[in-house]
Amino acid sequence: MPDTPHADTAPQIRHDPLTGRAVFVAPGRSGKPDDDALATAAGDRGVPDGWCPFCAGNEARTPADVVRAPDDVSRPWHARIVPNRYPITLDRPPEGVPPAPHARPSHGIHDVVIESPRHDRSILAVPPEAWRDVWELCRRRLAMVADRGSLAWGTVFKNSGSRAGASLEHVHSQIVAMDVVPPVVRAELDALRGGADPFGRLVAEARGAGRIVAEADGLLALVPPAPRQPFETWIVTDTPERHFHATSPGRVASLAALTRDLVGRLDRLAPGCAYNWWLHQAPFAADDDATAAWHWHLEIVPRLSEFAGFEIGTGCHITTMSAEVAARRLGEAAG
Repeated sequence: MPDTPHADTAPQIRHDPLTGRAVFVAPGRSGKPDDDALATAAGDRGVPDGWCPFCAGNEARTPADVVRAPDDVSRPWHARIVPNRYPITLDRPPEGVPPAPHARPSHGIHDVVIESPRHDRSILAVPPEAWRDVWELCRRRLAMVADRGSLAWGTVFKNSGSRAGASLEHVHSQIVAMDVVPPVVRAELDALRGGADPFGRLVAEARGAGRIVAEADGLLALVPPAPRQPFETWIVTDTPERHFHATSPGRVASLAALTRDLVGRLDRLAPGCAYNWWLHQAPFAADDDATAAWHWHLEIVPRLSEFAGFEIGTGCHITTMSAEVAARRLGEAAG
């Protein structure tokens, strides 16, 4: 598939007329390859660096870097961010797309964060210093996008393992920024603007109930009171801060350390477990008094049970483990 889809395959956002639910329609993603397809096409299933587009030496198989670490292009890279060849949103949507009811072009950016030059399958294989640089690159990229002024909100998310939606096993995550604020973030904003302090209450209740499982220089790792899956964990700033892209180097380092720590604990409790994570921060332009109480946070959700008809049909989740039991077991799994 070409890097820029034609009008008939360009991503759109469509909205359900009853609930307002947004659906990204991205026909081009149907051509997204997986490891087996890439290896088969290369005729070499045993040597990943011969066919994996994310391995060092195969840079020509991806678009050019947006940012990389280190910046010096004369030195080997250990992390890089590139545009996604199969995006759900486009920087410049093609013109001439005929209007459709409840639909409009999907405007934004969609990047891939390649987290290692080697064919590593887990973030635990990435050296701690290089892993810190991965998060610093994500922070830099989100800052670049926020400074443009044309987009509303951005996130970093990871699909780790095929059960969590990853099509390629080489460690990577993704960045999406778009010109709308998603409903789940709007709901968090509404809670703040209603005069409550949901983040302060979240942290205080977690302390009181013993659900904080780790701390590192301004960040807390806690089990939320209503986890969707066993061992779901959030990393939350201990004081208000709207935007990850404006955070300090110390908090970037803390986030890198805590994500490695928590994935290590999860791997000890459920070896090889797939998981997702995603960043929730305030909209780029947020500067009002209510959003001053926002705490950016990373939600880490293991995929230990399926999302089935009840969850999809109602928006409610079923879990087999209480928050308190999960916090105790995560505490016992510390390395």
